[in-house]
Amino acid sequence: MAFTDNQVRQLSSKLLERHVRTREEAGRRLSYIEGWHAIDEANRVFGFDAWDRETVWAACVYEDRREAKASYAARVRIRVRAGNTLVSRDGSGVGHGSGGTLGEAHESALKEAETDATKRALTTFGNLFGLALYDKEQNGVRRTPKRIAVPLSWALLSGTGVLFSRHDTPESFCTALRQAIEHARDLQELSAIWAANGQTLGQLRVVCPDLRTAQGKHYADLLYKLHEQRAEKLRNEAGTNRPEAKGHSVDKSVLPLSAPRRLRDQAHRQFVATLPCLICARMPSQAHHLRFAQPRSMGSKVSDEWTVPLCTLHHRALHAVGSEESWWADVGIDAKGVAEQLWQQSHGGPQGNGSAVPANGANGGAEDIPFLPPADEAPPAAKASGG
Repeated sequence: MAFTDNQVRQLSSKLLERHVRTREEAGRRLSYIEGWHAIDEANRVFGFDAWDRETVWAACVYEDRREAKASYAARVRIRVRAGNTLVSRDGSGVGHGSGGTLGEAHESALKEAETDATKRALTTFGNLFGLALYDKEQNGVRRTPKRIAVPLSWALLSGTGVLFSRHDTPESFCTALRQAIEHARDLQELSAIWAANGQTLGQLRVVCPDLRTAQGKHYADLLYKLHEQRAEKLRNEAGTNRPEAKGHSVDKSVLPLSAPRRLRDQAHRQFVATLPCLICARMPSQAHHLRFAQPRSMGSKVSDEWTVPLCTLHHRALHAVGSEESWWADVGIDAKGVAEQLWQQSHGGPQGNGSAVPANGANGGAEDIPFLPPADEAPPAAKASGG
């Protein structure tokens, strides 16, 4: 076969739904991909220097000098160099243009005709280039699962948290969780509270997307930040922030022959595991370490800052492939970029896409949650949970 195994795998894959556009024409709803995307996919799959396009024929089929309108028909030939084989495909298209002058109308119409013909020629190479849209069922399109916001209920979150079982609304759950976090006496008690309720808090993002303060910050983000602040304070009080207490006598990243730091952060891994799978948006998820993010080390995973959420199905599938980096490229996801954003979110980094963890204090601390009672009140949920 002329194409490489990687190219065949990409050509056999499905068209991602986010690349599909629609328009109304003659009372019908038509699906299509944009011309620039088809060319971009050709560059990605075939290589920038491994294919070319030639307009083998073009003609003006309509002209209105008074209205400055024109229509063109064109035929385009695509040639792809696959090893020692030259694969040639033709496609025809039409274009209509109008403008302030007749010249502008001709230019617009010819360009549209060539683009249409290019897409039709590339379509013969597979779903990535729009072939999937010719099927009425569009089975060759990979759909993005729709997230439906539904009222928080016991039936949905039953058994996911000790605190929630004593509260009927998400607001009262958040209030109790804040009190429990603030009154945790040590790291062990705080970890127990978080282990019992972290998953419930993660689901609040999905089932209650409008659970936000007047400043637009989601309560889950504020409570994540509050948990980190409380954990840091308890570590300081216990003296566990000293290098000798952590068991790190030497920071190898600052040595002349340095080694990459491999951070371990259980709270961050728990945070990642509360998010939907990057591929299919299913839950629950697992925190997957990106093996290509750091050089390999005997018996050591990469740093916890390079983790992303994957469901069990895709987690197993990823561990079964040879080249993880190619696997992520095939699904069109910048996994390292996502991991960096998640690390910033769980550590109070720059806000991104409206979901970053806010900073403390007036810029987004837990005190911004209007329904939470004063911190000096006794935390009934913390007492009930028993630490």
